[in-house]
Amino acid sequence: MNIIADKEIRKKAKQGIDRADDTTVKMILAMLDVQEKESKHETAFELEIEKRIEEYEQGKIIPLSLSELEAKVKMYKS
Repeated sequence: MNIIADKEIRKKAKQGIDRADDTTVKMILAMLDVQEKESKHETAFELEIEKRIEEYEQGKIIPLSLSELEAKVKMYKS
């Protein structure tokens, strides 16, 4: 999407919000809240992945295959 189209969409959305009833405005706020929370979770996930990759590259952790992990879990359950 180009900048001009984006500005036009935002302008129309703001005009729509100004005309909207309370229920619609509350729904929009709820959607924005969900989007913000999802964005924070995605950022936290990405940071954790980056940290783990860095630890792996530095040799701080040793990755396990799925079968190795399953064997360890079974061993601890016993």
